[in-house]
Amino acid sequence: MWNGLEALSPKTEIVAIQDAARPCTSAELIAATIAAARETGAAVAAQAVVDTIKESADGKIISRTLDRSKLWAVQTPQTFRVAVIRNAIATARAKNLVLTDDTAACDLVGQPVRLVAWPAPNPKVTRPEDLAYVEMLLRAAA
Repeated sequence: MWNGLEALSPKTEIVAIQDAARPCTSAELIAATIAAARETGAAVAAQAVVDTIKESADGKIISRTLDRSKLWAVQTPQTFRVAVIRNAIATARAKNLVLTDDTAACDLVGQPVRLVAWPAPNPKVTRPEDLAYVEMLLRAAA
């Protein structure tokens, strides 16, 4: 991802980072995150969590229940002003941090990230069983 940022034209103002495992992302969602990033500096596609989420330190016993009214599942695109994400990723790299999400780097530098709520499915292909659902969505969109 850093190499991609370094390869951008100096004239580039906004960059959208897309997870290749999300083939159903719509052009409308991308445009919505770009608009939000222009305003805030950083934006991410997200859906409010509807399931009750439990935390378990050992994967066997529940240690606590999280308040789902405050939880969001973030997705891609994750869209930024180029200067914002370069600064955030450079900070994470300087600290040798491994992040699973580019917006987490924004947390390090105090950069607000706008949630772009999107009701349409934007699934990620993580396991083989995800393929049938994604295939169905892509056929329906064709």
